Amino acid sequence: MKKFLLLITMLFMFSQLWGHDVYIVNSNDETLSHYDTVTQILENHILQLGQYANQIVIQNSIGYVVNSGVHNIQVIDLETETTLDHIQCPNGSNPYWMALHPGGDKAYVSGLFTNTVYVIDLIENSVVNYLSVGSVPEGMIVYDDKLFVMNSSYGSPTGSVTVIDVNNDSVLDQIPVGNNPQFGAVDAMGRLHVVCTGNYGYGNPPVWGNIYIINTTTHEVITTLEIGGSPTKIAIHPNGTAYLADGFGLGFMAYNSIDLSIIHSAIDLWASGGSFIQFDENGILYLGDSVDWINNGKVYIYSENEELLHTLTVGVNPQDAGFYYPGIGVDIPHQENIIAYNYPNPFSNSTTISFSETTRLRSATPWQANLHELFQIKIYNVKGQLTKTITSFPNPSLGTLKAVWDGTDNSGNIVPGGVYLYKIVSGNVETTFHKMIYLK
Repeated sequence: MKKFLLLITMLFMFSQLWGHDVYIVNSNDETLSHYDTVTQILENHILQLGQYANQIVIQNSIGYVVNSGVHNIQVIDLETETTLDHIQCPNGSNPYWMALHPGGDKAYVSGLFTNTVYVIDLIENSVVNYLSVGSVPEGMIVYDDKLFVMNSSYGSPTGSVTVIDVNNDSVLDQIPVGNNPQFGAVDAMGRLHVVCTGNYGYGNPPVWGNIYIINTTTHEVITTLEIGGSPTKIAIHPNGTAYLADGFGLGFMAYNSIDLSIIHSAIDLWASGGSFIQFDENGILYLGDSVDWINNGKVYIYSENEELLHTLTVGVNPQDAGFYYPGIGVDIPHQENIIAYNYPNPFSNSTTISFSETTRLRSATPWQANLHELFQIKIYNVKGQLTKTITSFPNPSLGTLKAVWDGTDNSGNIVPGGVYLYKIVSGNVETTFHKMIYLK
């Protein structure tokens, strides 16, 4: 009872969503920048990184920076902003990208120059296994107990995507795709969008950007989208918009990830930059701009409606950003009717998530929920990682739609106690986030 009362007291000390910290990797400076979203204070060069730092991955209070030039993963305590360890990869491997295992105790790192994915034990901070994949592996993403590895095979007219079973670290498949696949993202329908950059217009003939849409269950290519230009990194916003970074650092393309309609084309780029795209748990966009790769770069912070909120001047060549959520809080009270709720909340065994037929989902234009559509509940932890998707709601013609969450993740494992966020999704529209507390 004391534990319960303490938790409730702490929660109601906050009147809005908690602030968080943004860590930005400055590759050419080999330093880390820190931005506090509450105070809006930016501190540059807070920590020395390794040569050619490509990416930061954050789990709990630990940050992992992929240092390609010195072939290691730098382990950072974000509470003290100090380096704890370096996980050494083989010399000459050029570790490029990192993806966390769903269990959180290991990770995968692509070896750009060795056609290998290294399996990292995050408890022992060491390489424990390696898997042979396609040529020149770059970006990776874990979805539905599978690791998808984009093999760019640069110089070849076709690349591939290697599929790995993360339950036993075995290679399941290799999917042929287009020219120079570098990164991928999964949409709300569970489809993998693979960005095939092409040859940057320097080939004979020049090959421009294509998006390959892949069924993550059957591994079949569903369709392709000729986006044009030379896109590299991709991120799909919770509102369904897929953003692509221009490979020449000139701006961003965008398309609707559901119907594949183009929003910002290759000849009408949006914003500036193209070194990275990241979204925080509130749907705020962080866009990296290396400018000229010699002087200090920029990070532009946009609302989900693409309104510029802030501009940060960071170090030279910002390549990635990650979010650290050290605290908890409660939602700002809505001025309108509650659109979704769960009971009991807090809960210890299970909770029922409900919404009524009068729920109005959020989209670019007002849209009334249709009870004959397929709905999903998506549940996230405070790190913004998708924990559970509940699909195939009961479909009554009247009344309230309900589903029970028993505190398990998509693999059937019991999740840790804490604060979780959920939203209702149908197609490319969704509700706002709501908070629930799981007590164990």
